[in-house]
Amino acid sequence: MTPWDPKTLPKPTRDLARLKSDISAYGYCLIAEAYAPAQIEAFRARLAEQAEAERKQGYHRRSLVQDPAGINQWINMLINKGTVFRQVLHHPLITGVLDHVLGRDHVLSEISSHITRPGAALLPLHIDQWWMPAPAMPDDDYVRPADISRTNIRMGKLEKSKTPINPPMCVNAMCMVSDFTEENGGTRLVPTSHLTGLQPDQAVPHSVPSVAATGPAGTVVIWEGRTWHAAGANVSNGDRFGLVSLYAAPQARTLQNFTLGTKAEVLEAASPELLKLLGFKVWHSYGQTGVMGSDYARPAAELIGELKP
Repeated sequence: MTPWDPKTLPKPTRDLARLKSDISAYGYCLIAEAYAPAQIEAFRARLAEQAEAERKQGYHRRSLVQDPAGINQWINMLINKGTVFRQVLHHPLITGVLDHVLGRDHVLSEISSHITRPGAALLPLHIDQWWMPAPAMPDDDYVRPADISRTNIRMGKLEKSKTPINPPMCVNAMCMVSDFTEENGGTRLVPTSHLTGLQPDQAVPHSVPSVAATGPAGTVVIWEGRTWHAAGANVSNGDRFGLVSLYAAPQARTLQNFTLGTKAEVLEAASPELLKLLGFKVWHSYGQTGVMGSDYARPAAELIGELKP
Protein backbone atom coordinates (compact mmCIF):
# COMPACT_ATOMS: atom_id res chain seq x y z
CA MET A 1 0.00 0.00 0.00
CA THR A 2 1.51 3.33 -1.07
CA PRO A 3 0.80 6.68 0.63
CA TRP A 4 -0.21 8.15 -2.73
CA ASP A 5 -2.88 7.58 -5.34
CA PRO A 6 -1.22 6.65 -8.68
CA LYS A 7 -3.97 8.50 -10.56
CA THR A 8 -3.02 11.83 -8.95
CA LEU A 9 0.76 11.65 -9.38
CA PRO A 10 2.45 14.50 -11.32
CA LYS A 11 2.22 14.45 -15.09
CA PRO A 12 4.13 16.66 -17.55
CA THR A 13 2.52 20.10 -17.74
CA ARG A 14 3.31 23.71 -18.64
CA ASP A 15 0.95 25.12 -16.02
CA LEU A 16 3.14 26.83 -13.41
CA ALA A 17 0.45 26.66 -10.73
CA ARG A 18 0.20 22.89 -11.24
CA LEU A 19 4.00 22.51 -11.15
CA LYS A 20 4.11 24.32 -7.81
CA SER A 21 1.24 22.23 -6.46
CA ASP A 22 2.88 18.97 -7.59
CA ILE A 23 6.28 19.66 -6.05
CA SER A 24 4.68 20.79 -2.78
CA ALA A 25 2.48 17.68 -2.55
CA TYR A 26 4.73 14.99 -4.02
CA GLY A 27 8.28 16.40 -3.90
CA TYR A 28 8.64 16.52 -7.69
CA CYS A 29 7.03 17.84 -10.87
CA LEU A 30 7.49 17.51 -14.63
CA ILE A 31 7.63 20.24 -17.27
CA ALA A 32 6.30 19.21 -20.67
CA GLU A 33 8.21 20.25 -23.82
CA ALA A 34 10.59 22.48 -21.88
CA TYR A 35 13.08 22.58 -24.77
CA ALA A 36 12.51 22.42 -28.51
CA PRO A 37 13.80 19.45 -30.56
CA ALA A 38 16.58 21.59 -32.09
CA GLN A 39 17.83 22.55 -28.62
CA ILE A 40 17.75 18.95 -27.44
CA GLU A 41 19.68 17.84 -30.52
CA ALA A 42 22.30 20.53 -29.79
CA PHE A 43 22.55 19.40 -26.16
CA ARG A 44 22.97 15.77 -27.15
CA ALA A 45 25.53 16.41 -29.91
CA ARG A 46 27.70 18.55 -27.63
CA LEU A 47 27.41 16.06 -24.73
CA ALA A 48 28.28 13.08 -26.92
CA GLU A 49 31.31 14.88 -28.35
CA GLN A 50 32.52 16.02 -24.93
CA ALA A 51 31.92 12.60 -23.37
CA GLU A 52 33.96 10.81 -26.01
CA ALA A 53 36.84 13.28 -25.71
CA GLU A 54 36.88 13.17 -21.90
CA ARG A 55 36.80 9.38 -21.82
CA LYS A 56 39.66 9.13 -24.32
CA GLN A 57 41.73 11.59 -22.27
CA GLY A 58 40.93 9.98 -18.92
CA TYR A 59 38.75 12.75 -17.49
CA HIS A 60 35.65 10.64 -16.99
CA ARG A 61 34.60 10.35 -13.36
CA ARG A 62 34.09 7.02 -11.68
CA SER A 63 32.74 6.38 -8.21
CA LEU A 64 32.71 2.98 -6.55
CA VAL A 65 29.52 3.98 -4.74
CA GLN A 66 27.70 5.52 -7.67
CA ASP A 67 29.09 3.32 -10.41
CA PRO A 68 30.75 0.10 -9.16
CA ALA A 69 31.20 -1.32 -12.66
CA GLY A 70 32.60 1.88 -14.20
CA ILE A 71 29.85 1.95 -16.84
CA ASN A 72 28.30 5.38 -16.41
CA GLN A 73 29.88 8.74 -17.11
CA TRP A 74 29.57 12.17 -15.50
CA ILE A 75 30.56 15.34 -17.35
CA ASN A 76 31.14 18.13 -14.86
CA MET A 77 31.27 21.95 -15.02
CA LEU A 78 29.27 22.26 -18.22
CA ILE A 79 29.35 26.02 -17.72
CA ASN A 80 32.80 25.83 -19.39
CA LYS A 81 31.95 23.25 -22.05
CA GLY A 82 29.61 24.95 -24.47
CA THR A 83 27.45 28.04 -24.69
CA VAL A 84 24.52 25.76 -25.52
CA PHE A 85 24.34 24.57 -21.90
CA ARG A 86 23.70 28.06 -20.56
CA GLN A 87 20.31 27.91 -22.30
CA VAL A 88 19.00 25.58 -19.59
CA LEU A 89 19.67 28.07 -16.78
CA HIS A 90 16.97 30.67 -17.42
CA HIS A 91 13.88 28.68 -18.32
CA PRO A 92 10.90 30.65 -16.94
CA LEU A 93 9.00 27.59 -15.68
CA ILE A 94 12.07 26.16 -13.93
CA THR A 95 12.75 29.58 -12.41
CA GLY A 96 9.12 29.77 -11.27
CA VAL A 97 9.42 26.45 -9.44
CA LEU A 98 12.77 27.48 -7.91
CA ASP A 99 11.29 30.76 -6.67
CA HIS A 100 8.42 28.77 -5.12
CA VAL A 101 10.66 26.26 -3.31
CA LEU A 102 13.85 28.22 -2.52
CA GLY A 103 12.95 31.89 -2.97
CA ARG A 104 14.19 34.35 -5.56
CA ASP A 105 17.86 34.46 -4.53
CA HIS A 106 18.80 30.85 -5.30
CA VAL A 107 22.20 30.06 -6.83
CA LEU A 108 23.47 27.36 -9.19
CA SER A 109 25.17 24.51 -7.34
CA GLU A 110 26.00 22.23 -10.26
CA ILE A 111 25.53 21.91 -14.01
CA SER A 112 26.61 18.55 -15.34
CA SER A 113 25.51 15.53 -17.34
CA HIS A 114 24.87 12.00 -16.18
CA ILE A 115 25.09 9.41 -18.94
CA THR A 116 23.62 6.06 -17.90
CA ARG A 117 24.82 3.35 -20.24
CA PRO A 118 23.40 -0.12 -20.96
CA GLY A 119 24.14 -2.52 -18.12
CA ALA A 120 24.16 0.19 -15.45
CA ALA A 121 22.69 -1.09 -12.19
CA LEU A 122 19.96 0.43 -10.03
CA LEU A 123 21.58 2.86 -7.56
CA PRO A 124 20.69 3.35 -3.86
CA LEU A 125 18.01 5.86 -2.90
CA HIS A 126 19.31 9.10 -1.43
CA ILE A 127 18.42 12.77 -0.98
CA ASP A 128 20.41 15.70 -2.33
CA GLN A 129 20.60 17.57 1.00
CA TRP A 130 21.89 14.58 2.98
CA TRP A 131 24.29 17.02 4.70
CA MET A 132 21.51 18.93 6.51
CA PRO A 133 21.64 18.51 10.33
CA ALA A 134 18.53 16.74 11.57
CA PRO A 135 16.29 18.70 13.98
CA ALA A 136 16.93 17.89 17.64
CA MET A 137 15.21 18.74 20.91
CA PRO A 138 17.01 21.38 23.04
CA ASP A 139 18.30 18.86 25.60
CA ASP A 140 19.22 16.15 23.09
CA ASP A 141 22.64 15.66 21.55
CA TYR A 142 22.98 16.32 17.85
CA VAL A 143 25.25 15.32 14.98
CA ARG A 144 27.85 18.08 14.52
CA PRO A 145 27.38 19.65 11.07
CA ALA A 146 30.97 18.95 10.04
CA ASP A 147 30.65 15.30 11.12
CA ILE A 148 27.64 14.46 8.94
CA SER A 149 28.24 11.72 6.39
CA ARG A 150 26.13 9.30 4.41
CA THR A 151 26.76 6.70 7.13
CA ASN A 152 25.30 8.55 10.14
CA ILE A 153 22.11 9.88 8.61
CA ARG A 154 18.70 9.41 10.22
CA MET A 155 16.66 6.87 8.24
CA GLY A 156 13.07 5.79 8.73
CA LYS A 157 9.76 4.78 7.23
CA LEU A 158 7.91 6.34 4.33
CA GLU A 159 5.31 8.24 6.32
CA LYS A 160 4.55 11.91 6.89
CA SER A 161 6.38 13.33 9.90
CA LYS A 162 4.38 14.41 12.93
CA THR A 163 7.18 16.70 14.15
CA PRO A 164 8.95 19.66 12.51
CA ILE A 165 11.33 18.84 9.65
CA ASN A 166 13.99 20.73 7.73
CA PRO A 167 12.92 22.91 4.79
CA PRO A 168 14.23 22.20 1.27
CA MET A 169 17.65 23.73 0.69
CA CYS A 170 18.25 22.64 -2.89
CA VAL A 171 16.32 21.69 -6.03
CA ASN A 172 17.40 19.45 -8.92
CA ALA A 173 16.20 20.02 -12.48
CA MET A 174 16.98 17.14 -14.84
CA CYS A 175 16.50 17.80 -18.54
CA MET A 176 15.78 14.60 -20.46
CA VAL A 177 18.18 14.80 -23.39
CA SER A 178 17.12 11.27 -24.36
CA ASP A 179 13.67 9.81 -24.00
CA PHE A 180 13.48 8.61 -20.37
CA THR A 181 11.88 5.19 -19.98
CA GLU A 182 11.62 2.48 -17.34
CA GLU A 183 14.00 0.38 -19.44
CA ASN A 184 16.83 2.91 -19.84
CA GLY A 185 16.97 3.95 -16.19
CA GLY A 186 14.61 6.91 -15.89
CA THR A 187 15.20 8.51 -12.47
CA ARG A 188 13.34 6.68 -9.68
CA LEU A 189 11.40 8.97 -7.33
CA VAL A 190 9.52 8.21 -4.11
CA PRO A 191 6.43 10.47 -4.05
CA THR A 192 5.70 12.25 -0.72
CA SER A 193 9.07 11.16 0.72
CA HIS A 194 10.04 14.84 1.12
CA LEU A 195 7.54 15.06 3.99
CA THR A 196 9.12 12.33 6.12
CA GLY A 197 11.97 14.42 7.56
CA LEU A 198 14.10 11.28 7.13
CA GLN A 199 16.49 9.73 4.67
CA PRO A 200 15.96 6.43 2.85
CA ASP A 201 17.35 3.00 3.48
CA GLN A 202 20.15 2.67 0.92
CA ALA A 203 19.60 -1.01 0.23
CA VAL A 204 19.35 -2.27 -3.34
CA PRO A 205 16.79 -3.46 -4.34
CA HIS A 206 14.93 -0.55 -2.76
CA SER A 207 12.87 -1.27 0.35
CA VAL A 208 10.10 1.18 -0.64
CA PRO A 209 8.06 1.62 -3.82
CA SER A 210 9.05 4.27 -6.35
CA VAL A 211 8.01 5.60 -9.74
CA ALA A 212 10.14 6.27 -12.79
CA ALA A 213 10.33 9.80 -14.19
CA THR A 214 9.63 9.12 -17.84
CA GLY A 215 8.95 11.30 -20.83
CA PRO A 216 10.14 12.28 -24.29
CA ALA A 217 13.38 14.19 -24.75
CA GLY A 218 12.81 17.84 -23.85
CA THR A 219 10.85 17.04 -20.70
CA VAL A 220 12.31 18.31 -17.41
CA VAL A 221 11.80 16.54 -14.09
CA ILE A 222 12.33 18.69 -10.99
CA TRP A 223 12.63 17.37 -7.45
CA GLU A 224 13.44 19.14 -4.21
CA GLY A 225 16.32 18.36 -1.88
CA ARG A 226 14.39 16.14 0.56
CA THR A 227 12.89 13.81 -2.06
CA TRP A 228 14.16 10.22 -2.11
CA HIS A 229 15.45 9.31 -5.57
CA ALA A 230 17.98 7.23 -7.50
CA ALA A 231 19.13 6.52 -11.04
CA GLY A 232 17.34 3.49 -12.41
CA ALA A 233 18.90 0.42 -14.00
CA ASN A 234 19.53 0.69 -17.74
CA VAL A 235 18.38 -2.61 -19.24
CA SER A 236 17.95 -1.11 -22.71
CA ASN A 237 20.37 -1.09 -25.64
CA GLY A 238 20.94 2.68 -25.63
CA ASP A 239 22.51 5.43 -23.54
CA ARG A 240 20.33 7.67 -21.37
CA PHE A 241 21.50 11.31 -21.41
CA GLY A 242 20.44 13.59 -18.56
CA LEU A 243 21.42 17.27 -18.19
CA VAL A 244 21.45 18.17 -14.50
CA SER A 245 21.08 21.67 -13.04
CA LEU A 246 21.19 21.66 -9.24
CA TYR A 247 20.20 24.87 -7.45
CA ALA A 248 20.67 25.83 -3.81
CA ALA A 249 19.76 28.43 -1.24
CA PRO A 250 22.18 31.40 -1.40
CA GLN A 251 23.80 30.63 1.96
CA ALA A 252 24.75 27.06 0.96
CA ARG A 253 28.16 26.01 -0.29
CA THR A 254 27.77 24.91 -3.91
CA LEU A 255 28.67 21.49 -5.26
CA GLN A 256 30.75 23.03 -8.04
CA ASN A 257 32.90 26.05 -7.22
CA PHE A 258 31.87 28.42 -9.99
CA THR A 259 33.55 31.50 -8.53
CA LEU A 260 36.91 29.71 -8.84
CA GLY A 261 36.32 27.32 -11.72
CA THR A 262 34.41 29.33 -14.33
CA LYS A 263 36.53 30.21 -17.35
CA ALA A 264 37.42 33.90 -17.79
CA GLU A 265 35.81 34.06 -21.24
CA VAL A 266 32.52 32.78 -19.79
CA LEU A 267 32.53 35.42 -17.06
CA GLU A 268 33.39 38.21 -19.50
CA ALA A 269 30.26 37.40 -21.52
CA ALA A 270 28.04 36.66 -18.51
CA SER A 271 24.85 38.62 -17.90
CA PRO A 272 24.02 39.91 -14.40
CA GLU A 273 21.48 37.07 -14.13
CA LEU A 274 24.15 34.46 -14.89
CA LEU A 275 26.63 36.07 -12.47
CA LYS A 276 23.97 35.88 -9.77
CA LEU A 277 23.38 32.19 -10.46
CA LEU A 278 27.12 31.52 -10.36
CA GLY A 279 27.39 33.02 -6.88
CA PHE A 280 29.04 36.34 -7.66
CA LYS A 281 26.17 38.42 -6.32
CA VAL A 282 26.56 39.31 -2.65
CA TRP A 283 23.75 38.03 -0.43
CA HIS A 284 23.37 39.94 2.87
CA SER A 285 27.17 40.45 2.95
CA TYR A 286 27.87 36.75 2.28
CA GLY A 287 30.10 36.09 -0.70
CA GLN A 288 31.66 39.55 -0.70
CA THR A 289 35.40 40.07 -1.21
CA GLY A 290 35.95 42.97 1.14
CA VAL A 291 34.48 45.81 -0.89
CA MET A 292 31.73 46.96 1.43
CA GLY A 293 28.49 47.88 -0.32
CA SER A 294 29.43 46.16 -3.60
CA ASP A 295 26.59 44.21 -5.24
CA TYR A 296 28.97 41.70 -6.83
CA ALA A 297 32.16 40.04 -5.64
CA ARG A 298 35.25 41.40 -7.34
CA PRO A 299 38.39 39.41 -8.30
CA ALA A 300 41.55 39.66 -6.24
CA ALA A 301 43.35 41.64 -8.94
CA GLU A 302 40.92 44.51 -8.39
CA LEU A 303 41.18 44.52 -4.58
CA ILE A 304 43.42 46.45 -2.27
CA GLY A 305 45.96 44.54 -0.20
CA GLU A 306 48.32 45.50 2.57
CA LEU A 307 48.48 49.30 2.83
CA LYS A 308 50.68 51.87 4.53
CA PRO A 309 49.83 55.53 5.18
